[in-house]
Amino acid sequence: MKTKVFLIGLALLLAFSMTAMASGATQQHSGPVTTITVWSNDAHDKSEMDLLVAQFNATTGAQKGIRVEYSVYGADWNTAINMAMETDRAPDMFKAGFANYENFQAMGRFLPWTEIPGIQDILDKQAPYHRNLSSTYGGVPYGVVVYGNIPGFHYNKALLRQAGFSAPPKTWAELEQMAIAISRLAPDVYGIGIPLLWAPDFCHWVTEYAATNSIGHMYYNFTTGTYNFAAFTEYFEMLSRIREAGAVFPGMESLTDDQLRAQFAAGKVGFIWGASWNVGVLYDQFPFQPSDGWDFAPFPVRDVNNQFRVPFSAGAAFHVSSQVRNNPAKLAGIGDVIRLFIGDDTQRLMFTTGKRFPIRTDITASAAPAARPQWTSIGNSSPLGFATMPSAPHNLLAVEGPDRAAVIGQILTGQIPTSGIRAALTDLDTRMNAAFNQAVQRGQINRANYISPNFETQLRAR
Repeated sequence: MKTKVFLIGLALLLAFSMTAMASGATQQHSGPVTTITVWSNDAHDKSEMDLLVAQFNATTGAQKGIRVEYSVYGADWNTAINMAMETDRAPDMFKAGFANYENFQAMGRFLPWTEIPGIQDILDKQAPYHRNLSSTYGGVPYGVVVYGNIPGFHYNKALLRQAGFSAPPKTWAELEQMAIAISRLAPDVYGIGIPLLWAPDFCHWVTEYAATNSIGHMYYNFTTGTYNFAAFTEYFEMLSRIREAGAVFPGMESLTDDQLRAQFAAGKVGFIWGASWNVGVLYDQFPFQPSDGWDFAPFPVRDVNNQFRVPFSAGAAFHVSSQVRNNPAKLAGIGDVIRLFIGDDTQRLMFTTGKRFPIRTDITASAAPAARPQWTSIGNSSPLGFATMPSAPHNLLAVEGPDRAAVIGQILTGQIPTSGIRAALTDLDTRMNAAFNQAVQRGQINRANYISPNFETQLRAR
């Protein structure tokens, strides 16, 4: 059955590629070839995109004189893209949402998509999903929202059974109990893993998103416009107790997300946190054997009778460098490259192959069924559904003292003892809110851009 599902997915991909080849192989370009560079850190769909890029270069690209060079980065993504942006060596198109990218937008490093020819249909179709300060700035589109990342709780079925449990944890208390029990199975097996080198992303995917369905707001409360890390104290105290019990995979300070996923795939970790992209990673990049030996489950909650929706992470898919406007050949060709990466056919393919969740329901309705069983589990991973997050001001604040990644890292590694967690988070709130207020007073930030009272309402919807 697994072989059949794989072959179906492969057949769909090949059919898509052959269609692209047939439609583009009418005439070869006789002039100079323009190279358009594209960067991302999306390893989970690299196999599909590499094939699509190769087919594009052999067909539409060959016809129009365009060649796409696609690069995928790992743990060094933020360093690579930030250095490229700072030194004016940015790729022509790059994945959105990297650290400090709001600052580069303010510096005029992104090209408005209204200047790009041939993509009006894409702008029109994705317009209902625009996200302020992510895909649009001042009402002008600098990208479009295409996919969403659903935060997930992943578990090793075999380790769970060996530890004496028939189902994944539903509460924080059960998570603590099961993680410690799994760590007792063997000297090289641990209950959970935390990749602190995946900074600052671990702050969100490992802690914030996983506890929001118990708290009812994120670290930043969009209704009040204030930070409230302290509300997550009990969650961090639970993780701290798991660490004190020796149930956390060692060396978290030097552990990347890729390294942790490799250990999870090797059967050394019972539970990890992540998102829907891990379906692709755990099949293709770090194959988990057997492929159905792991699954997604709803996040454990503090109280099963008082839980909320899970935040849905969706932002602009790609941005285009403003330098493209200075190169007529690149400007003429970048629309074709955008269509290659996020056009309707690509969106349907990514859903069917179990790599991405398109935000448009017409895409998922018209796509072939997803080929990998965990994809269905992801859709069921929040019993109350999902709430799409607005943009938060974190990356624009100059915080005095340790920032959120440093404080959370100190808590998770035990540098801040369990008894001191609430005080540390309260202090972080004070400093984050002060930095936010100062930025507003100095005119660096418009507070209204970060007030979205409907978000907490969505989280609480039943």
